Amino acid sequence: MKRTAEITLGIIALALQLLIIILLVSLLSFFSFQFPEMLSTKFASWYAWFVVAVHVTGFIFGVIALILLKDKPKISGIVLVAISIVMLILTLGATFIQSVLFIISGIMCLAKKAH
Repeated sequence: MKRTAEITLGIIALALQLLIIILLVSLLSFFSFQFPEMLSTKFASWYAWFVVAVHVTGFIFGVIALILLKDKPKISGIVLVAISIVMLILTLGATFIQSVLFIISGIMCLAKKAH
């Protein structure tokens, strides 16, 4: 069965995820090394790097889910829904768009019947 919609939504979410990873890492590195005095004392850089780690983990699991999509769509759907909920909670909503796309794709994987 063709799963073009699920693959398209997953690729869009992964592209957004990769773009945000690149932007976060470059901005965090730039400000941490070039202008450390501009960062306030209340700025928790550990949480910013934690968000980057969550994004990277979500990206890796998203790629795994898309690879599994052709052979095992139910497992792929469960992985997509689970990782999107975990990412949304751990980043306090910073992955909202990617999470919504992953959830829609995951529900579509779970809802379609294989013929």
